[in-house]
Amino acid sequence: MSGGTDKKVQVKAAKMAKLAVLDVIGLVSNIKVGNSIDVPKNKKLAIALEEYKIAALIVAAGVGSRCNAKIPKQYIKLAGKSVLFHTIRKFLANQYISYIRVVVNESQKDFYKEVTSSTIDTKLLSPVCGGKSRQSSVKLGLESLQKINPDFVIIHDACRPFVSNILINNLIESMINGQYTGVVPAIEVEDTISLVSNNFIESTISREKLRAMQTPQIFNFRELLSCHQSVKEFTDDSSLMVEHKKHVAIIEGEKKNFKLTTKEDINMAKLLFGEPKFRVGTGYDIHKFVKIQNDAKSFIKICGVEIEHNMAIEAHSDGDVAIHAIVDAILGALGCGDIGEHFPPNSSKWKDCNSSHFLDFAAKKAQEKGYSVSNLDITIVCEEPKISPYKAGMKEFISKILEINGEFLSIKATTAEKLGSIGRNEGIATYASVLLRANFY
Repeated sequence: MSGGTDKKVQVKAAKMAKLAVLDVIGLVSNIKVGNSIDVPKNKKLAIALEEYKIAALIVAAGVGSRCNAKIPKQYIKLAGKSVLFHTIRKFLANQYISYIRVVVNESQKDFYKEVTSSTIDTKLLSPVCGGKSRQSSVKLGLESLQKINPDFVIIHDACRPFVSNILINNLIESMINGQYTGVVPAIEVEDTISLVSNNFIESTISREKLRAMQTPQIFNFRELLSCHQSVKEFTDDSSLMVEHKKHVAIIEGEKKNFKLTTKEDINMAKLLFGEPKFRVGTGYDIHKFVKIQNDAKSFIKICGVEIEHNMAIEAHSDGDVAIHAIVDAILGALGCGDIGEHFPPNSSKWKDCNSSHFLDFAAKKAQEKGYSVSNLDITIVCEEPKISPYKAGMKEFISKILEINGEFLSIKATTAEKLGSIGRNEGIATYASVLLRANFY
Protein backbone atom coordinates (compact mmCIF):
# COMPACT_ATOMS: atom_id res chain seq x y z
CA MET A 1 0.00 0.00 0.00
CA SER A 2 1.36 3.46 -0.89
CA GLY A 3 2.18 6.13 1.70
CA GLY A 4 -0.45 8.41 0.14
CA THR A 5 -3.15 5.82 0.66
CA ASP A 6 -2.04 5.36 4.25
CA LYS A 7 -2.30 9.10 4.80
CA LYS A 8 -5.85 9.18 3.47
CA VAL A 9 -6.83 6.39 5.79
CA GLN A 10 -5.32 8.28 8.73
CA VAL A 11 -7.27 11.41 7.80
CA LYS A 12 -10.46 9.36 7.82
CA ALA A 13 -9.60 8.06 11.27
CA ALA A 14 -9.13 11.62 12.53
CA LYS A 15 -12.55 12.61 11.19
CA MET A 16 -14.09 9.62 12.85
CA ALA A 17 -12.62 10.62 16.19
CA LYS A 18 -13.94 14.17 15.86
CA LEU A 19 -17.42 12.90 15.23
CA ALA A 20 -17.13 10.50 18.17
CA VAL A 21 -18.26 7.70 15.90
CA LEU A 22 -15.58 5.26 16.97
CA ASP A 23 -14.58 5.96 20.54
CA VAL A 24 -12.71 2.69 20.90
CA ILE A 25 -12.05 1.83 17.24
CA GLY A 26 -8.41 1.86 16.19
CA LEU A 27 -7.10 2.20 12.64
CA VAL A 28 -4.60 -0.56 11.87
CA SER A 29 -1.72 0.72 9.76
CA ASN A 30 1.45 -1.09 8.77
CA ILE A 31 3.42 2.02 9.73
CA LYS A 32 1.57 3.43 12.74
CA VAL A 33 0.22 0.55 14.73
CA GLY A 34 1.80 -2.52 13.28
CA ASN A 35 0.45 -5.78 11.96
CA SER A 36 -1.46 -8.17 14.15
CA ILE A 37 1.11 -10.55 15.58
CA ASP A 38 0.91 -14.17 16.57
CA VAL A 39 1.72 -14.82 20.21
CA PRO A 40 5.07 -16.61 20.31
CA LYS A 41 5.42 -19.85 22.24
CA ASN A 42 8.75 -19.39 24.02
CA LYS A 43 9.80 -22.26 26.29
CA LYS A 44 12.28 -19.98 28.05
CA LEU A 45 9.61 -17.41 28.84
CA ALA A 46 9.29 -18.36 32.51
CA ILE A 47 13.02 -17.81 32.99
CA ALA A 48 12.95 -14.54 31.06
CA LEU A 49 10.04 -13.23 33.13
CA GLU A 50 12.13 -13.39 36.28
CA GLU A 51 14.14 -10.49 34.88
CA TYR A 52 11.13 -8.18 34.54
CA LYS A 53 8.88 -6.30 36.94
CA ILE A 54 5.30 -6.02 35.73
CA ALA A 55 2.64 -3.81 37.32
CA ALA A 56 -1.06 -3.54 36.51
CA LEU A 57 -2.94 -0.26 36.70
CA ILE A 58 -6.72 -0.64 36.91
CA VAL A 59 -8.60 2.56 36.09
CA ALA A 60 -11.71 2.81 38.27
CA ALA A 61 -12.19 6.56 38.75
CA GLY A 62 -15.13 7.08 36.39
CA VAL A 63 -18.66 8.04 37.40
CA GLY A 64 -20.46 5.96 34.75
CA SER A 65 -22.86 8.66 33.53
CA ARG A 66 -23.89 6.67 30.44
CA CYS A 67 -24.98 3.73 32.58
CA ASN A 68 -27.58 5.87 34.37
CA ALA A 69 -27.19 3.91 37.62
CA LYS A 70 -27.42 5.13 41.20
CA ILE A 71 -23.85 4.05 41.92
CA PRO A 72 -20.78 4.02 39.63
CA LYS A 73 -20.96 0.97 37.40
CA GLN A 74 -17.65 -0.46 38.63
CA TYR A 75 -19.34 -0.98 42.01
CA ILE A 76 -22.54 -2.58 40.72
CA LYS A 77 -22.92 -6.13 42.01
CA LEU A 78 -22.63 -9.12 39.68
CA ALA A 79 -23.39 -12.45 41.36
CA GLY A 80 -22.99 -10.80 44.75
CA LYS A 81 -19.63 -9.11 44.07
CA SER A 82 -18.84 -5.76 42.49
CA VAL A 83 -17.62 -5.40 38.90
CA LEU A 84 -14.32 -4.02 40.25
CA PHE A 85 -13.88 -7.01 42.56
CA HIS A 86 -14.20 -9.42 39.63
CA THR A 87 -11.68 -7.37 37.63
CA ILE A 88 -9.11 -7.16 40.44
CA ARG A 89 -9.45 -10.89 41.04
CA LYS A 90 -8.38 -11.63 37.46
CA PHE A 91 -5.11 -9.75 37.90
CA LEU A 92 -4.41 -11.14 41.37
CA ALA A 93 -4.57 -14.61 39.82
CA ASN A 94 -1.94 -13.86 37.17
CA GLN A 95 1.47 -15.34 37.96
CA TYR A 96 3.47 -12.75 36.03
CA ILE A 97 2.08 -9.59 37.63
CA SER A 98 3.88 -8.42 40.77
CA TYR A 99 1.97 -5.24 41.62
CA ILE A 100 -1.58 -4.00 41.17
CA ARG A 101 -2.63 -0.39 41.68
CA VAL A 102 -6.23 0.79 41.37
CA VAL A 103 -7.03 4.39 40.47
CA VAL A 104 -10.22 5.46 42.26
CA ASN A 105 -12.42 8.52 42.45
CA GLU A 106 -11.87 10.61 45.58
CA SER A 107 -15.60 10.45 46.35
CA GLN A 108 -15.73 6.65 45.98
CA LYS A 109 -13.17 5.60 48.60
CA ASP A 110 -15.81 3.99 50.80
CA PHE A 111 -17.02 1.88 47.85
CA TYR A 112 -13.46 0.76 47.17
CA LYS A 113 -12.82 -0.05 50.82
CA GLU A 114 -15.85 -2.34 50.83
CA VAL A 115 -14.70 -4.07 47.63
CA THR A 116 -11.23 -4.87 48.96
CA SER A 117 -12.02 -5.41 52.65
CA SER A 118 -11.57 -9.18 52.32
CA THR A 119 -8.49 -9.03 50.06
CA ILE A 120 -5.16 -9.55 51.82
CA ASP A 121 -2.93 -10.24 48.80
CA THR A 122 0.23 -8.12 49.02
CA LYS A 123 0.18 -7.66 45.24
CA LEU A 124 -2.67 -5.19 45.69
CA LEU A 125 -1.19 -1.82 46.60
CA SER A 126 -3.05 1.02 48.28
CA PRO A 127 -5.27 2.93 45.81
CA VAL A 128 -4.47 6.31 44.33
CA CYS A 129 -7.04 9.01 43.54
CA GLY A 130 -7.58 9.87 39.91
CA GLY A 131 -8.18 13.11 38.06
CA LYS A 132 -11.02 14.70 36.11
CA SER A 133 -10.43 12.62 32.97
CA ARG A 134 -9.28 9.12 32.12
CA GLN A 135 -5.97 10.39 30.81
CA SER A 136 -5.24 12.38 33.96
CA SER A 137 -6.21 9.37 36.09
CA VAL A 138 -3.82 7.10 34.19
CA LYS A 139 -1.09 9.71 34.49
CA LEU A 140 -1.54 9.95 38.27
CA GLY A 141 -1.58 6.18 38.50
CA LEU A 142 1.65 5.89 36.53
CA GLU A 143 3.34 8.54 38.64
CA SER A 144 2.37 6.61 41.77
CA LEU A 145 4.31 3.62 40.41
CA GLN A 146 7.57 5.51 39.89
CA LYS A 147 9.12 4.25 43.14
CA ILE A 148 8.44 0.68 42.05
CA ASN A 149 9.71 1.52 38.56
CA PRO A 150 8.34 -1.55 36.75
CA ASP A 151 9.66 -2.56 33.36
CA PHE A 152 6.16 -2.95 31.95
CA VAL A 153 2.77 -1.63 32.99
CA ILE A 154 -0.60 -3.07 32.05
CA ILE A 155 -3.46 -0.55 31.80
CA HIS A 156 -6.96 -1.95 32.21
CA ASP A 157 -10.49 -0.57 32.48
CA ALA A 158 -12.21 -1.56 35.73
CA CYS A 159 -15.41 -2.22 33.79
CA ARG A 160 -13.99 -5.09 31.74
CA PRO A 161 -14.45 -7.94 34.25
CA PHE A 162 -14.42 -10.69 31.61
CA VAL A 163 -10.74 -10.37 30.70
CA SER A 164 -9.14 -13.81 30.69
CA ASN A 165 -5.83 -14.91 32.14
CA ILE A 166 -4.96 -16.22 28.67
CA LEU A 167 -5.30 -12.75 27.16
CA ILE A 168 -3.19 -11.18 29.91
CA ASN A 169 -0.48 -13.80 29.37
CA ASN A 170 -0.59 -13.34 25.60
CA LEU A 171 0.02 -9.61 26.01
CA ILE A 172 2.94 -10.14 28.38
CA GLU A 173 4.54 -12.83 26.22
CA SER A 174 4.19 -10.72 23.08
CA MET A 175 5.73 -7.71 24.80
CA ILE A 176 8.73 -9.66 26.07
CA ASN A 177 9.39 -11.51 22.82
CA GLY A 178 8.89 -8.54 20.50
CA GLN A 179 10.59 -5.19 20.02
CA TYR A 180 7.56 -3.08 20.77
CA THR A 181 6.77 -0.11 22.97
CA GLY A 182 3.33 -1.55 23.56
CA VAL A 183 0.98 -4.39 22.72
CA VAL A 184 -2.80 -4.09 22.74
CA PRO A 185 -5.65 -6.53 22.06
CA ALA A 186 -8.09 -5.77 19.27
CA ILE A 187 -11.05 -7.45 17.62
CA GLU A 188 -12.40 -7.12 14.11
CA VAL A 189 -15.24 -4.69 13.50
CA GLU A 190 -18.26 -6.68 12.35
CA ASP A 191 -20.87 -3.92 12.03
CA THR A 192 -20.95 -1.43 9.19
CA ILE A 193 -19.29 1.84 10.25
CA SER A 194 -20.49 5.13 8.78
CA LEU A 195 -19.65 8.79 9.16
CA VAL A 196 -22.79 10.73 10.10
CA SER A 197 -23.77 14.37 10.27
CA ASN A 198 -27.11 15.73 11.50
CA ASN A 199 -28.52 12.19 11.61
CA PHE A 200 -27.64 11.53 7.97
CA ILE A 201 -25.03 9.11 6.63
CA GLU A 202 -22.19 10.94 4.88
CA SER A 203 -20.09 7.93 3.92
CA THR A 204 -19.40 4.32 4.82
CA ILE A 205 -15.94 3.25 5.92
CA SER A 206 -14.31 -0.01 4.89
CA ARG A 207 -13.90 -2.36 7.85
CA GLU A 208 -10.82 -4.04 6.37
CA LYS A 209 -8.32 -1.94 8.35
CA LEU A 210 -10.48 -1.14 11.35
CA ARG A 211 -10.12 -2.82 14.71
CA ALA A 212 -11.88 -2.24 18.01
CA MET A 213 -9.23 -1.70 20.67
CA GLN A 214 -9.65 -3.29 24.08
CA THR A 215 -7.86 -3.29 27.38
CA PRO A 216 -5.70 -4.57 29.02
CA GLN A 217 -2.89 -2.85 27.13
CA ILE A 218 0.76 -3.38 28.02
CA PHE A 219 3.51 -0.78 27.56
CA ASN A 220 7.06 0.05 28.44
CA PHE A 221 6.50 1.86 31.73
CA ARG A 222 8.97 4.72 31.26
CA GLU A 223 7.90 5.34 27.67
CA LEU A 224 4.21 5.50 28.58
CA LEU A 225 4.81 7.75 31.59
CA SER A 226 6.86 10.13 29.45
CA CYS A 227 4.10 10.34 26.84
CA HIS A 228 1.42 11.00 29.46
CA GLN A 229 3.47 13.76 31.04
CA SER A 230 3.79 15.55 27.71
CA VAL A 231 0.08 15.79 26.78
CA LYS A 232 -3.20 16.85 28.40
CA GLU A 233 -5.95 14.67 26.95
CA PHE A 234 -6.19 11.26 25.28
CA THR A 235 -8.93 8.65 25.70
CA ASP A 236 -6.76 5.64 24.87
CA ASP A 237 -3.17 4.83 25.80
CA SER A 238 -2.36 3.09 22.52
CA SER A 239 -3.53 6.18 20.58
CA LEU A 240 -1.30 8.32 22.78
CA MET A 241 1.72 6.14 22.06
CA VAL A 242 1.05 6.09 18.33
CA GLU A 243 0.78 9.88 18.38
CA HIS A 244 4.32 9.91 19.79
CA LYS A 245 5.58 7.67 16.96
CA LYS A 246 5.91 4.61 19.18
CA HIS A 247 5.62 1.06 17.87
CA VAL A 248 2.40 -0.50 19.15
CA ALA A 249 1.49 -3.98 17.99
CA ILE A 250 -1.87 -5.67 18.24
CA ILE A 251 -2.81 -9.21 19.13
CA GLU A 252 -6.18 -10.88 18.85
CA GLY A 253 -8.57 -9.74 21.57
CA GLU A 254 -11.64 -11.47 22.96
CA LYS A 255 -15.26 -10.70 22.12
CA LYS A 256 -16.30 -11.61 25.64
CA ASN A 257 -13.94 -8.94 26.99
CA PHE A 258 -16.48 -6.18 26.39
CA LYS A 259 -16.66 -2.98 28.41
CA LEU A 260 -19.66 -2.36 30.64
CA THR A 261 -20.86 1.04 29.50
CA THR A 262 -24.66 1.03 29.37
CA LYS A 263 -27.46 -0.53 31.38
CA GLU A 264 -27.81 -3.16 28.65
CA ASP A 265 -24.15 -4.10 29.13
CA ILE A 266 -24.72 -4.53 32.86
CA ASN A 267 -27.72 -6.77 32.21
CA MET A 268 -25.69 -8.88 29.79
CA ALA A 269 -22.96 -9.20 32.41
CA LYS A 270 -25.49 -10.41 34.95
CA LEU A 271 -26.56 -13.07 32.48
CA LEU A 272 -22.99 -14.20 31.90
CA PHE A 273 -22.26 -14.32 35.61
CA GLY A 274 -25.19 -16.68 36.03
CA GLU A 275 -27.51 -14.53 38.11
CA PRO A 276 -30.86 -16.32 38.60
CA LYS A 277 -33.64 -15.86 36.08
CA PHE A 278 -36.22 -16.02 38.84
CA ARG A 279 -36.45 -15.19 42.54
CA VAL A 280 -39.17 -16.27 44.96
CA GLY A 281 -40.25 -14.49 48.13
CA THR A 282 -42.90 -14.92 50.81
CA GLY A 283 -44.33 -12.34 53.16
CA TYR A 284 -46.62 -12.35 56.18
CA ASP A 285 -48.18 -9.63 58.31
CA ILE A 286 -50.81 -9.46 61.02
CA HIS A 287 -52.51 -6.48 62.68
CA LYS A 288 -54.72 -6.20 65.71
CA PHE A 289 -58.23 -4.68 65.64
CA VAL A 290 -59.03 -1.92 68.14
CA LYS A 291 -62.46 -0.61 69.11
CA ILE A 292 -63.73 2.73 67.90
CA GLN A 293 -64.68 5.36 70.44
CA ASN A 294 -68.25 6.72 70.48
CA ASP A 295 -69.37 4.39 67.69
CA ALA A 296 -67.69 6.65 65.14
CA LYS A 297 -67.35 5.47 61.56
CA SER A 298 -64.08 3.80 60.78
CA PHE A 299 -62.23 2.37 57.81
CA ILE A 300 -59.51 -0.21 57.43
CA LYS A 301 -57.27 -0.28 54.39
CA ILE A 302 -56.47 -3.48 52.50
CA CYS A 303 -54.50 -3.46 49.22
CA GLY A 304 -54.96 0.30 49.06
CA VAL A 305 -58.76 0.10 49.26
CA GLU A 306 -60.65 1.65 52.19
CA ILE A 307 -63.30 -0.64 53.67
CA GLU A 308 -65.82 0.59 56.22
CA HIS A 309 -65.57 -1.44 59.42
CA ASN A 310 -66.70 -1.21 63.03
CA MET A 311 -63.13 -1.50 64.27
CA ALA A 312 -59.82 0.15 63.35
CA ILE A 313 -56.35 -1.26 62.78
CA GLU A 314 -53.66 -0.83 65.41
CA ALA A 315 -50.58 0.19 63.44
CA HIS A 316 -47.80 2.76 63.14
CA SER A 317 -48.50 3.46 59.47
CA ASP A 318 -51.92 3.18 57.83
CA GLY A 319 -51.97 -0.53 58.76
CA ASP A 320 -52.46 -1.98 55.27
CA VAL A 321 -51.71 -5.56 56.26
CA ALA A 322 -51.80 -6.87 52.68
CA ILE A 323 -49.36 -4.35 51.25
CA HIS A 324 -47.00 -4.96 54.16
CA ALA A 325 -46.96 -8.68 53.35
CA ILE A 326 -46.38 -7.98 49.65
CA VAL A 327 -43.49 -5.64 50.43
CA ASP A 328 -41.87 -8.25 52.66
CA ALA A 329 -42.26 -10.86 49.92
CA ILE A 330 -40.55 -8.67 47.31
CA LEU A 331 -37.75 -7.57 49.65
CA GLY A 332 -37.22 -11.18 50.69
CA ALA A 333 -36.93 -12.34 47.09
CA LEU A 334 -34.31 -9.65 46.48
CA GLY A 335 -32.39 -10.48 49.65
CA CYS A 336 -33.01 -6.96 50.95
CA GLY A 337 -34.26 -7.66 54.45
CA ASP A 338 -37.79 -6.80 55.57
CA ILE A 339 -40.09 -3.80 55.71
CA GLY A 340 -39.12 -2.96 59.29
CA GLU A 341 -35.46 -2.49 58.33
CA HIS A 342 -36.31 0.11 55.71
CA PHE A 343 -39.24 1.75 57.52
CA PRO A 344 -38.67 1.34 61.29
CA PRO A 345 -41.95 1.32 63.27
CA ASN A 346 -40.34 3.43 65.98
CA SER A 347 -39.59 6.28 63.57
CA SER A 348 -42.00 9.21 63.59
CA LYS A 349 -41.23 9.69 59.90
CA TRP A 350 -43.49 6.77 59.01
CA LYS A 351 -46.32 7.58 61.42
CA ASP A 352 -49.65 7.22 59.53
CA CYS A 353 -47.71 6.81 56.27
CA ASN A 354 -49.64 5.57 53.25
CA SER A 355 -48.45 2.01 52.62
CA SER A 356 -48.43 2.59 48.87
CA HIS A 357 -45.14 4.40 49.53
CA PHE A 358 -43.67 1.14 50.87
CA LEU A 359 -44.91 -0.84 47.88
CA ASP A 360 -43.52 1.70 45.44
CA PHE A 361 -40.17 1.47 47.23
CA ALA A 362 -40.11 -2.33 46.91
CA ALA A 363 -41.04 -2.17 43.21
CA LYS A 364 -38.24 0.31 42.49
CA LYS A 365 -35.78 -1.77 44.49
CA ALA A 366 -36.62 -4.73 42.25
CA GLN A 367 -36.11 -2.62 39.13
CA GLU A 368 -32.72 -1.43 40.40
CA LYS A 369 -31.61 -5.03 40.73
CA GLY A 370 -32.93 -5.89 37.26
CA TYR A 371 -36.12 -7.71 38.27
CA SER A 372 -39.85 -7.18 37.93
CA VAL A 373 -42.87 -8.92 39.42
CA SER A 374 -43.97 -11.87 37.30
CA ASN A 375 -46.69 -13.28 39.55
CA LEU A 376 -48.21 -12.35 42.92
CA ASP A 377 -50.51 -14.46 45.09
CA ILE A 378 -52.16 -12.98 48.20
CA THR A 379 -54.28 -14.68 50.85
CA ILE A 380 -56.15 -12.47 53.34
CA VAL A 381 -57.29 -14.20 56.54
CA CYS A 382 -60.05 -12.59 58.63
CA GLU A 383 -63.58 -13.17 59.94
CA GLU A 384 -64.62 -9.65 59.00
CA PRO A 385 -64.97 -7.65 56.83
CA LYS A 386 -66.02 -9.44 53.66
CA ILE A 387 -63.28 -9.11 51.04
CA SER A 388 -65.03 -10.28 47.87
CA PRO A 389 -66.82 -6.98 47.05
CA TYR A 390 -63.49 -5.14 47.03
CA LYS A 391 -61.24 -7.55 45.13
CA ALA A 392 -61.48 -5.77 41.79
CA GLY A 393 -60.42 -2.45 43.30
CA MET A 394 -57.59 -4.13 45.18
CA LYS A 395 -56.24 -5.80 42.04
CA GLU A 396 -56.38 -2.54 40.13
CA PHE A 397 -54.50 -0.68 42.87
CA ILE A 398 -51.72 -3.26 43.30
CA SER A 399 -51.28 -4.02 39.60
CA LYS A 400 -50.87 -0.32 38.80
CA ILE A 401 -48.02 0.17 41.28
CA LEU A 402 -46.27 -3.08 40.36
CA GLU A 403 -46.97 -2.62 36.64
CA ILE A 404 -48.31 -6.13 36.14
CA ASN A 405 -51.35 -7.46 34.34
CA GLY A 406 -54.22 -8.39 36.65
CA GLU A 407 -54.07 -11.87 35.15
CA PHE A 408 -50.86 -12.46 37.11
CA LEU A 409 -52.23 -11.16 40.41
CA SER A 410 -54.41 -13.32 42.65
CA ILE A 411 -56.22 -12.03 45.74
CA LYS A 412 -57.93 -14.66 47.85
CA ALA A 413 -59.71 -14.45 51.19
CA THR A 414 -60.54 -17.02 53.84
CA THR A 415 -61.59 -17.20 57.46
CA ALA A 416 -59.86 -18.94 60.37
CA GLU A 417 -62.98 -21.01 61.07
CA LYS A 418 -63.37 -19.30 64.47
CA LEU A 419 -59.97 -20.64 65.57
CA GLY A 420 -57.27 -18.60 67.29
CA SER A 421 -56.99 -14.83 67.54
CA ILE A 422 -58.09 -14.32 63.93
CA GLY A 423 -61.04 -16.66 64.49
CA ARG A 424 -62.04 -14.58 67.49
CA ASN A 425 -62.07 -11.53 65.20
CA GLU A 426 -59.21 -9.91 67.08
CA GLY A 427 -57.27 -9.02 63.96
CA ILE A 428 -56.44 -9.62 60.31
CA ALA A 429 -53.50 -11.35 58.60
CA THR A 430 -52.15 -11.70 55.07
CA TYR A 431 -49.82 -14.15 53.33
CA ALA A 432 -48.10 -13.13 50.08
CA SER A 433 -46.00 -15.12 47.61
CA VAL A 434 -44.16 -13.39 44.78
CA LEU A 435 -42.23 -14.57 41.74
CA LEU A 436 -39.72 -12.09 40.32
CA ARG A 437 -38.29 -12.50 36.82
CA ALA A 438 -35.01 -11.09 35.59
CA ASN A 439 -35.30 -8.28 33.05
CA PHE A 440 -31.91 -9.16 31.56
CA TYR A 441 -32.99 -12.47 29.97
